[in-house]
Amino acid sequence: MGLPGAGLLLACGTRRPLWFAALAVPGSAAVATLVAIGCALTGLRYGPLPLAVVTAVLLAVGAWRARGLVRFGRPAWTGRSVRLGLGRSAARAGGPLLVVAAAGVSGLTWWYGLRGLSTVSQEHDMVVHHVLTAYIERTGRGAPWQVLPTDVLTGADVSFYPAGLHLLMAPTATLVGGTVVGVNAVTVVVLGFAWAVSVAALGYVAGRRARLGRVMAGLAAGFAALVAVGLYRPVFSLIHEGGIVPNAAALVLAPGVLAALLALPRKGFGPLVAAGVACAGLVAVHPSAIATVGLSLVAWLVGEALARRRRSAAPPFRRPSRATESRHQTLWRELPRLLLVGAVALVVAAPVLAQALGVAEGPTNFRPDIRPVGLWQAVRNALLMPYAGFVPDLVGEPQKAAALVTLVGAAAVLVFRRGFGVFAAWLVWAVVEVLFATSPDSGPDALVTGFFYHAHLRVWSHLSLFAPVLAGLGVALVASAVAVRLGRRGPRPLWTAVGLAGVVAVGYLVWPALGYAKVDAAYLANRYVRPDFVRVSADDRAAIDWLAGRVRPGERILNSANDGSTFLYVEAGLPVVNVTTLGSSRADYTYRLLQRFNTYPTDAGVRQELRDLNVRWVYVDAVAPGIGASGAPEGWVGGPSFSTAPGLAHLDGLPGLTLAFRSGTVSVYELDPATP
Repeated sequence: MGLPGAGLLLACGTRRPLWFAALAVPGSAAVATLVAIGCALTGLRYGPLPLAVVTAVLLAVGAWRARGLVRFGRPAWTGRSVRLGLGRSAARAGGPLLVVAAAGVSGLTWWYGLRGLSTVSQEHDMVVHHVLTAYIERTGRGAPWQVLPTDVLTGADVSFYPAGLHLLMAPTATLVGGTVVGVNAVTVVVLGFAWAVSVAALGYVAGRRARLGRVMAGLAAGFAALVAVGLYRPVFSLIHEGGIVPNAAALVLAPGVLAALLALPRKGFGPLVAAGVACAGLVAVHPSAIATVGLSLVAWLVGEALARRRRSAAPPFRRPSRATESRHQTLWRELPRLLLVGAVALVVAAPVLAQALGVAEGPTNFRPDIRPVGLWQAVRNALLMPYAGFVPDLVGEPQKAAALVTLVGAAAVLVFRRGFGVFAAWLVWAVVEVLFATSPDSGPDALVTGFFYHAHLRVWSHLSLFAPVLAGLGVALVASAVAVRLGRRGPRPLWTAVGLAGVVAVGYLVWPALGYAKVDAAYLANRYVRPDFVRVSADDRAAIDWLAGRVRPGERILNSANDGSTFLYVEAGLPVVNVTTLGSSRADYTYRLLQRFNTYPTDAGVRQELRDLNVRWVYVDAVAPGIGASGAPEGWVGGPSFSTAPGLAHLDGLPGLTLAFRSGTVSVYELDPATP
C-alpha cells in the first residue's frame, strides 16, 4: 500500500524512518495520481502494471542514490559498550512496541467489525466508492478529468470526486480479484494501521520539539497511538455515519504529513520535493486536507513562536544546545522551506485542484447539518469527545479515559511550558468546533467549516487528531518530571521515567483501549457484518446474476443508486443510469427519471429520454434505506429524506413494461423499445 510512496521517498534521498511512517501512504496516493495522469495523456490504461513499473523505477533510483552509504567496519566492542547499547536499545523499543500494540488493537477492531474483507459496507457514500473503484478498474481511466462520470457506459458528464484513495483501491482490486475486497483492504490499512502510525509520527515530533529525548518522545508517540485507535472520531464516526472514506483517510493521514512538515531537514532539496508531492497526494485523497493541514500547521508554529522565550519549568534530561532550541522554536527559520514544500505541492496537485474548481459544486453551498446548541454543551462535546451516530445506547456517552489523559496533557503543557505547538493546534480546532456548534449558520468559523461542507461530524473530528498527541506528550512530561525529582535520591531518571510511562501505557492498553475497541467494533458491525439496514442484499445479487447475461451492448438499466443496483456495474459491468443516490446535476435526466419515470405513458419528454439512453431494463427495490435529501439537485425530492424513488413506484401494469424477474423486494422490468 505504501510501496509507491516509499519509492518516492527513497528516490528523493530521504532516509529518515519517521518520514517513511508519515508519508508513505500519502506519497503513494500522489504517485498513483501522477501515473493515472500520465496514462491518460499517453493513451495507456491505468492499473497495477504501470503503477508497478513506476514504483520499480523509483525504488531503483533510490537504491542507486543510496549506493556507498552503507559501510561495514569492525566495531570495538567492550563489555560496558554492549551493556549500554542493549540498555539503550531496550529503552528505545518501548515506543515502537506501543505503536505495534495500537496497530494490533486497531486490527482486532476491524476484524470483529468486518469478519472478512469480502463483507459489503451498507453505508450511503460507499455506493460511490465501489462504483468509482470499479470504473477505474474496468476502464483504466483515473485522471482527475476522467472521474467520476455520470454515464459509466460512455464516460460522459464527468464531475469531480477525490480519487487519490480509489487509485490505490483499483489496482488492489485487480490483484485480489474483487472490487469489494480491494476497497476494504485499502480502507483497513489506511483507517486502521496507518492511523496509528500517523498519530505516532506526530507524537514523536511533538515530543522532540518539546525537548524530550528520543526515548521519551518515542513513548509519547506510542501512547498517542494507543489513545488514537480507540477514539470514535474520525474513523468510526465517518464510517458509521456516512461511509465517508476519503475525508476520513485525509484526516487520519494529516498528522503524519504535519509531522514531516515540522521535521523538515535544514539542508537538501530532495526531501522538500518528497514532502511537497506527499502533500499533493493528501489533497488528491480529499482537498479539504488543505484546511486541515494548513490551519493546524499555522496554529502549531504560532503557538511555539509565542512561547519560545519562556524557560521550561522542568529541565530535560539533556539540555539542547542554543542552536537546536532555535531550530525547533523559531518560526522564521522554518518558513522558507515550508513555502518551497507548498509550491511543490501546488504544482503537483494542480490537475486535481483545476478539476475540483472547474466542475465541482462548492462545499460552501451546503447548509449546516446541525442545529445550534448551548455554549456549555458545545464545550462539553469538544472536551469529552462523546459518542454520536446511530447507536442509541451510546449517544452522548463521553470517552472519559481518553478525555482525561488529553486534559492532563493540556495541563502538563501549561505547567511545564513545553509542547505549545500541539496545544495551540488542538485549541484552535476546539474553538472552531465550539463556534460552529453554537452558531452553525454564521460566524468567522464558516471560513473553515465550508471546506468540510459545514458537516459537524467532519469538523468535530479534527479535535481527535491532536488529543492523542496531547495525551502522549502529557504522559511523557509528567513521567520525566517525577523521575527527575526522584532521581536525586535513587534510580537514574531516564529509567524511572520509562518505567512510569510504561506502566501508564500498559494500564491504558488493557483497560480503556480494549474497551473502546469493543465499542468501535460494534459501530463497524452495524454497517458491515451485522448491518442495521441492508442496501446490497441477497435479492440484489440474485437479480445481478439474472441480468448479467441478458443486457445487450449499448443498453442501459434505469435504477436508483440508493439500493443495491449499482452492484450491477460493480460486479458485472452492466451500465446503470444512476451512480449517485440523488442523481447528478451534471445530467438532469438522472433525477428526472427517478422522479417521473412512471409517467412515461403520458409524458413524451420522458419517453424521448428513455429512447436517447436506450433504456431496456428497469431495476427496482421496493425497500431501500432512508437517507438525507438535502443535496438533491434542484430539490427534486421535495422533502428532507429519500428512500425509494417516486418515479419507480407502481410500475405493474404500465403499457410496454413487463415484469421479467423478482426476488424478494427486488424486481427487474423489461421495457419494450417499441413503446410509443
